[in-house]
Amino acid sequence: MGLVFWLVVAPLIAGLVILLVPRLGAAVHRGLAFLGSAAALVLTAVAWDQFQYNITGFQHVTALYWFTLPSLWHGANPNGPGNLIIGLSFGVDGLSLPLLALTSLISLLAIVAAKRSVERTREYYFWISLVTAGLLGVFCALDLFTFIAALEITLFAMFFLIYIFGEERRQSAAFKFLLYRGLATVALLVALVGIAYGAAGAYGSQQAATLSGTGLSFDIPTLTNVMHTVSTQAFSSHARSWLFLFLLLAVFIEEAFVPFHTWLPTAHESADTPTSMMLGGVLTKTGAYILLRFGVGLLPGEVRQYGVLIAVFGAINILYGAFAAWAQTDWRRLIAFGSISHMGLVLLGIAALNAVGLQGAMFMMVSSGLLTALLFFLVGAIKDRTETSRIPALGGLSRSLPMLSGFLLVAALGSLGLPLTSGFISEVQAFIGGFDTYPVISFVGVLGVILSAVYLLYAMQKTTFGPLDPRYGELVDATPREYVPALVLTALVLFIGIDPKVIGELFGLSVNALMRIGG
Repeated sequence: MGLVFWLVVAPLIAGLVILLVPRLGAAVHRGLAFLGSAAALVLTAVAWDQFQYNITGFQHVTALYWFTLPSLWHGANPNGPGNLIIGLSFGVDGLSLPLLALTSLISLLAIVAAKRSVERTREYYFWISLVTAGLLGVFCALDLFTFIAALEITLFAMFFLIYIFGEERRQSAAFKFLLYRGLATVALLVALVGIAYGAAGAYGSQQAATLSGTGLSFDIPTLTNVMHTVSTQAFSSHARSWLFLFLLLAVFIEEAFVPFHTWLPTAHESADTPTSMMLGGVLTKTGAYILLRFGVGLLPGEVRQYGVLIAVFGAINILYGAFAAWAQTDWRRLIAFGSISHMGLVLLGIAALNAVGLQGAMFMMVSSGLLTALLFFLVGAIKDRTETSRIPALGGLSRSLPMLSGFLLVAALGSLGLPLTSGFISEVQAFIGGFDTYPVISFVGVLGVILSAVYLLYAMQKTTFGPLDPRYGELVDATPREYVPALVLTALVLFIGIDPKVIGELFGLSVNALMRIGG
C-alpha cells in the first residue's frame, strides 16, 4: 500500500472514526475531518515533490487485489478461465496530480468555512470526508471498477449533504441532483464496460478476438495500450462511435452542459457554502476529467470525428451560460451559470485536439475550481451577514464590508479572465487551440467571454457600490477564520496567473502523452 493509496484513504479513515466512535463533540468531528483532508493535502505535496518529470506514465502506482468476477468473457482466450480480476488500483500522472491537490485543498478550506453552529456534526463531517475520499479516488483510480465505485461514493455523499444540510427546497434539489448524476453513471457504465469488452474483441469475429489475445481487463493503463493496437476487425469503428456517444452523454450530464444543466443552479441555490465549494470547485470537474482520460485517452479517433459537435456544444455552453448568468438575480445561480460558461471552454479546448487546446482545458479545470470555490465562499460569507444572496437586495457593501468586497472583486476579475490571474492563462490557451482548429466556432465563443465581463461587473456594481442599505451599516467584516480560505484561494489564482508553469509542466506531460495517442 503506497503513498497514493493512503492519500485516498486518509479522509475515509477520518470519516469512519467520526461516524463510529461515540461521544465525540462537534469540535472533535470538525478537527478529525480537517486532519483527514490535511493528511491528503500533505501526501499530495509529497507525491508532487517526488514526481519524476522525465516519465510520462503513471507513478506511485498501488495495485491491491479486490475480488474476481468469474467466466465473464472467453472470446480472446477460448481455453482460459475468462475471469475478470478487480483490484483497487491507484496512481498519479501529470493530469491527476493537480486535481488531487485541488480536491484536498478545497475540502480543507470548506471545513474551515463551515459554520460552527452546524447541527448533526457527526453526519455532516462524515459526508464531507466521504465526498473528499471519493473525489480523490476518481482522479487517481487506475481500474474502471475502482473509478466507478469512487464516483458513486461522491454521488451519494453529495446527495446527503444537500438533502440534510441544505436550505430551502433542499429535498427536491437533492433528488434532482441524484437523478441527473445517476443517469450520467448509467451512460458512463455502458461506455466504459463496452470499451473494455471491445478491447477484448467482443464486437469482432472469433478469430480477431483470439488474435488480440488481451482478455477482458478493467485496468486503465492496459486498456490504453490495447485500444491503440486493437484492429477494427476486433473492435469496429461503428461500435466505438456508439460507445463514445454514450461517454459524451455522461460527460454532458456530469458537467451540467446544456441541455442537461438545470440540476446545477438548483443544487447550488439549496446547498450550504462548504457543499457548494466542493460541488462547484471539484465535483463538476469530473466530467471534463472523464472526457480527457477516457475520451482522448481511449477513443482519440472518435474525439476527432465528433470534434465539430463537441466544439459547437462548447460554444453553446459558453454563450448560454453567460446569457443565463446575466439574467440571474441570485449570486449563487449566477456563479453556477458562469461555471457552465467556463467549462464550455474546456469542451472547445478538447475538441481542438492540439497541444495548446488540451493544456488550456486542463488549466481551466483548475482555474474554474479555484475561482468557483472562492466566489461561493465569499457570497456565503456575505449571505451569513445580510441573510440574502439576491443581488437587488444588496448594495453599497464596500462601505461596511471592505475586505470581503475586495476579495469578491478579485474573484470576479479572475473569472472574467483579467491578465495575471489563472482565468486569463486558461482562456488564452483554450482559445488559441480552438482558433487553430475551429476558428469560426471559437470566434462565437469569444462573445461569451465578453459577456462574462458584463454580468460579473454588473453584479459587482449592484452588490458593492451604490447607496448602502441602513440594515447593513453595522456589519462585521471578514473574521480571522474567513481570511484563511479567502487569502489562500486568491493567492493561488494570482500565483498560477503569474507563474503558470507551476502546473503547466505537469499538464504538459499528459498533453504530450495524449498527443502521441491522438496524433
